Amino acid sequence: MNPHRILLPGLALALAPLGLAQNDISWVTFHQDDTLLSGDSGTLLNDQQEKDYAWGDLDNDGWTDLVIVRKQPYTTAGRYPNVLLMNEGGTLTDRTAQYATATDVPGDQGFFTPTNDRDVILGDVNLDGWLDVITCTTITPNEPKSLSHPRIYMNLGQDSSGQWLGLEYQESRIPDFGTYPNFCGVGIGDVTGDGYPDLYFAHYHQSAVVDLNDRLLINDGTGSFSDQSSTRMTPQMLDSSFGVSAVIADMNGDGVADIVKDTALGSTGASGPKMSISYNNPANPGMFNQFQEPYLGAPYHTNVGDLNQDGKPDVVIADDGSDRYMLNQGNDPFGRVIWSSAYTYNTDDGFGSNNLVADLDGDNWNDVLICDVDVDIPSCSRRLHIYHNRGGTVGGFVTLHEESGGGDRGITGMSTSDMTGTHDVAVFDLDNDGDNDMVIGRCSGTDLWINDTFTGGGSGPIGTPFCSANANSTGFPGLIQADGSTSVGADNVTLTASLLPQSQFGLFIVSATQANIPVSQGNLCVGGQIGRFSAPGQIKNSGSAGSFSLSIPLGSNWPVTGVSAVQAGDTWHFSTWFRDVGAVSNFTNGVSITFQ
Repeated sequence: MNPHRILLPGLALALAPLGLAQNDISWVTFHQDDTLLSGDSGTLLNDQQEKDYAWGDLDNDGWTDLVIVRKQPYTTAGRYPNVLLMNEGGTLTDRTAQYATATDVPGDQGFFTPTNDRDVILGDVNLDGWLDVITCTTITPNEPKSLSHPRIYMNLGQDSSGQWLGLEYQESRIPDFGTYPNFCGVGIGDVTGDGYPDLYFAHYHQSAVVDLNDRLLINDGTGSFSDQSSTRMTPQMLDSSFGVSAVIADMNGDGVADIVKDTALGSTGASGPKMSISYNNPANPGMFNQFQEPYLGAPYHTNVGDLNQDGKPDVVIADDGSDRYMLNQGNDPFGRVIWSSAYTYNTDDGFGSNNLVADLDGDNWNDVLICDVDVDIPSCSRRLHIYHNRGGTVGGFVTLHEESGGGDRGITGMSTSDMTGTHDVAVFDLDNDGDNDMVIGRCSGTDLWINDTFTGGGSGPIGTPFCSANANSTGFPGLIQADGSTSVGADNVTLTASLLPQSQFGLFIVSATQANIPVSQGNLCVGGQIGRFSAPGQIKNSGSAGSFSLSIPLGSNWPVTGVSAVQAGDTWHFSTWFRDVGAVSNFTNGVSITFQ
């Protein structure tokens, strides 16, 4: 008998002492490195102004850059210059003077002109292959259009020698709204179906004199915009008392982009604070014909992202009360999204603000970050919350949990004091090593945190999850993740099993066949001829972290009978067997990898 053949339902493994089910999990580690922020300390490390971030590769060099817009904190009229940080080999370097001062307005200085910007977003508005910058300006009364209105900084591309030419503020690209607007959030996306991104601005109704409500701006195909709000949307859709955030996304999967926004206060003709969706008409793209109010709490910011890997956009909501997340469960007969209950998190300390959906640990399950500084009223006494997505069945319920332990909050390496008073967080791969790092903008300054998940240059998640696992004694189903490369020649695949009971033995198993078979307390996701990675050193213990990893050899000693090595074109399906409390067997879900 092949010594690698697995025997089911049991395995002849010595049992470690039974561990207690764990509530908090060590899932991702960061370390702070502010030496990678290069610039004036007054606008970076010690900047005490309100900050908002947008990030992308502005100069097309393969490294992600960062735009910081700044204003006096809270609902005030104070203006401050913005900052352009270019990513130079993993160091964010202030290049505002070199690349962001061009303008077509006499006397203006581009980013150096103090503005009262509450939001910023990047997008290629003229489809020339270069990202442009759009700012969202608020509370600037009795000033010229260049100061009181949103700004578009066009990306000038590069010259004949390949030198990037930077950004230029071009005033005429935004229409003149007459009396000064108070916009607090901006979304970007193509609502008309012509391929060119349009803009949606969420409005703050500060007084009876200034009540523009939200504005939908349509791209003319050159990157200039006209106000077509009233011809495409109803007054109910545009009504905002304090619109703080806006997202343009196809929420119901009908092929046209919808508009998601929150308004944080009540207003005449509206039902009060809410998160709402204005649905685009697929039969007449760009004309909005249905309105939905899925959430009527006290929302202060909302964002969109897929939380359960089903391809449908879910929503996260920062609320004055309990912050929430809601899962997209398909469509009703009218094409509107059917929403789950508004689930809460295990921790919350009051008013929230900017929020973000992003995968921090590279397991393909998006996590959630919720900042704390109320954009309307003072206080830097609360803190950022980072919620770990513990995964589950694709398309099913997920648990978002702020992990804690050993002085850490949310993630390993960060304490409560590192999170206090956070305006915004930028999450992107700063050093191009395959994992997401963080720039955190706080009341006391700007901090940079490096993700320690991948350190070898370019390794990342691979494979496709399949099958579902039964909950083990932790109360959660075990998860398997594959990282590295699908190239056989690279011989770089690491399997990781997590959310396991503490201090239990386990091993990885593999087959060319998927399955779904109840075995002992678990669900076996592979079938047919099953091999086990059980050579010396390959049988693992989950330890106090409830997880273990193994780098599997692709070129020799493949544990399936008759197969000596993995070949390009092969598809193999992996899972994990582990002991659970009570000496029973259990399994993680499965992951499939097609090798090249």
